[in-house]
Amino acid sequence: MDTENPHHYSQNNSLQHGVGVEVLQQYMTWEGGDAVLDAGCGTGELCSYISKQPGVASVVGFDLSPDFISYARTNNSSPNVRYHVADAADPSTIKPEWRGAFSKVVSFFVLHWVKDKATALKALNSCLKPGGEIVFVCVSDKSKFHEVPLELSSLPKWSIYLKDAAPALFPWPSSDIMITNEHRSSRLMEACGYEVIACDIKKYPHCYISRDQLRGVIRPTLPHLSYIPEDKQEEFMEDLEKLAEERHWITGEGAPTMHEVYVAIRARKI
Repeated sequence: MDTENPHHYSQNNSLQHGVGVEVLQQYMTWEGGDAVLDAGCGTGELCSYISKQPGVASVVGFDLSPDFISYARTNNSSPNVRYHVADAADPSTIKPEWRGAFSKVVSFFVLHWVKDKATALKALNSCLKPGGEIVFVCVSDKSKFHEVPLELSSLPKWSIYLKDAAPALFPWPSSDIMITNEHRSSRLMEACGYEVIACDIKKYPHCYISRDQLRGVIRPTLPHLSYIPEDKQEEFMEDLEKLAEERHWITGEGAPTMHEVYVAIRARKI
C-alpha cells in the first residue's frame, strides 16, 4: 500500500476499512442528527460509509495529505460529506468552526503515527460537543507491526544502516490501559478530558490474496527502507518476511494472513 499514492491506498486499505467498520458496529451508537468528524480520513471510504448510517446528519473528514483529500472529494463524495486538509497533530490546522461542533469523532489507524498523542487527543476533544463521544483504533505496542521491524532493525546486518533512523511509529502503550472485569480505563485519555466507556486490546487476522499484495501493503509503511541502500532493500524485505513468519505475524503461503493487534477505545468528553 503506497501511503503517498491515493489511488493505490484506496485499493489496498481493506484492513483499515474492515477494522473501522467492525469497531464502529461494536462501539458506536448513532443518534438522530449526529455530526461526525473523521480525523485522518485518508481517501474517504469510511466517511462515505458513516454518511449512510441511520441518524448521521453530516460528516467532515480531514487528512494531512492534499492528494488524499482531492481523491476523497472526487471518489467518495456525498451531499452530507465535506473534506478538508488538516493535521490532528497540529492544533493550529483545526478550523475554528469545528470547536464544539461534533457529537461524534472517529479516527482509525492514525494515532500510532503521532508522537504527541496528548496534543492530538486534546485537539479532537475540543471539537466535541459536551458529552460527545470519540471512537478510535491505534496500533498497540504488542503488535507485530511494531515489534518485527524493530527486532530486524536491531540485528547487526541492518543496524549499521539504521542506527540513525528516526522512529516513525508510536504505538499505543499497553501499560496505559487498565482492563478488569468491572473497570476499563486509560490514564492518557482521562488526562485529555475523556471518560473511557469501552477499551479493548483486540486481535485481528486479515487475509490477502497473494504475497505480492501483502508486500505492497507493508513496504510503504517502512521508513527504514529510506536508510538502506537501494540494492539491499529487497534483501531487507525478504529478511522481514522470514522474521514475520517466525514471529507468527504472517502465516500461510498462497493467500497469507497478517495477524494484527490494536487498541480500540470509546470515550466521552467530560
